[in-house]
Amino acid sequence: MEKKASVFRKLVLSLTFCLSPLLILAAPPDQGILLYTAYTSQSVTPGKTVTYNIEVINQTEGIQNVNLSLRGVPNSWAPSLTAGTNSIQKIAVKPKGVESENAKEVDLKLNVPLKISKGYYTFELFAETDSGMEYLLPLSIQVTEQGVFRTEMQIDQANMEGYADSDFNYNFTLNNQTAREQNYALSSAAPPGWDVRFRVGGNYATSVSIGTNESENISVQVTPPEQTEADTSEVVIRATSGSTSARDTLEAVIKGKYDLNLTTPSSRLSTEVTAGGEQTIELLLENSGTVPLRDISLDASTPAEWKVNFENDEVTRLDPGETTTVDATIAASSKAIAGDYRLQMDASTPEASSEATFRVTVSKSIAWGSAGIFIILLVSGGIAYLFKKYGRR
Repeated sequence: MEKKASVFRKLVLSLTFCLSPLLILAAPPDQGILLYTAYTSQSVTPGKTVTYNIEVINQTEGIQNVNLSLRGVPNSWAPSLTAGTNSIQKIAVKPKGVESENAKEVDLKLNVPLKISKGYYTFELFAETDSGMEYLLPLSIQVTEQGVFRTEMQIDQANMEGYADSDFNYNFTLNNQTAREQNYALSSAAPPGWDVRFRVGGNYATSVSIGTNESENISVQVTPPEQTEADTSEVVIRATSGSTSARDTLEAVIKGKYDLNLTTPSSRLSTEVTAGGEQTIELLLENSGTVPLRDISLDASTPAEWKVNFENDEVTRLDPGETTTVDATIAASSKAIAGDYRLQMDASTPEASSEATFRVTVSKSIAWGSAGIFIILLVSGGIAYLFKKYGRR
C-alpha cells in the first residue's frame, strides 16, 4: 500500500514538472497579451475592402514585443497590417502601469476579391510575444453576393430609328468588374458600307483603359450608306482585353425615304419650237429614295393654247435607284410670238413629287418668213412698174 502511494506521488511530481511551463505561458487574461476589436464579423459585397481596427493590449508588468500574423487568409485578399502609415509585423507595447498606454492600435485591411463565392469566411489574427505568450483573435467575413470576374456592357438605348442619310448615336457604360486594370480594344461588326466609330471623352478612340471595379462612358456613332433601303439592321460592338470581354448588339431601324427627281438625260432644261409647231423632248425619272414609288403621274403647266402630250402619263413602279425615260411632245400655239416661254413639267406620287421648269424659245415658221419675202418682192415690183409707167410724165 505504501509502495502504491509512493508511485502516485512520483507521478504527480512528474506531471507538475512537465506542465509548469504551460501554466506559466497560459497566463490569466489580466497578466498577458490581449487583442480586441469591436466588430469581429463584418458583411461585405465582392470587390470591397474590409478594415478591422484592433487594439493590442499589454496586461503584464513589462514591455512586450508582440509579433502579429494572420492565419487562414488567402493571399488574393491582399491582407495588410498597419499602424498609422507604417506596415508592421511586430509592435512594442508598454506595460499597464505606464500612464495607461498599455494598448496600441493596428489596422487590418482585407480586399475581398471580385471572383468569390457567397458565404462565410473565417480567419485568425495571431499574437505572440518574444517571451512566448500567445493570443488568438477569431474573425469572420460574410460575403453577401456571388462574386464575378467579368466585364459588363450597359447600353442606354440599343434601338434607334432614322433615315439612311442620318447618323445613329448610341451610348453605353463599360464596367471593369475584375481584379486588375484592363486595356480594352473596341471593335464592331456591321453590314458592308456602314461606318462605326467609338468616342471616349469626346475623342475618337479604338481602345480604352479602365481600372479595377471602375467604369467608362463610351459613345458610338453609326453611319449607314445613304441609299440603304428601309429595314432593321444590327451592329455588334465588342470590348476585348487579354482576359475578359463584353459584347452587345445595336439596332438601327432605317425609315423609308421617298424621293423623286425629274430632269432630262443631259440635265438640259431648254428647247426650241416654232409657233404652231411641235418639239419632242426626253424626260428622265429617277427614284432617289430608299423605298419603291408607285403610280407616278406626269403633268405639265403650259402657256395659253399650248399643249404637252406624254408618251406615257403614268409610271406604274420605280424601285430605289431605278430610272426610266418618258417622251413629252410640246405643241406651241400658232399665235405664239417669237421669244422665250416657261413651261413646267411635274411628276408626282402620294409620297413624293418633283418638277422641272423648261425654257422654250419660239421662232416664227419658215412659211411666214417666205410669205413676208414674197410680199416685199410683190410690193417692190408694183412700185417699179408704176415708176416705169408713169415716171416719164
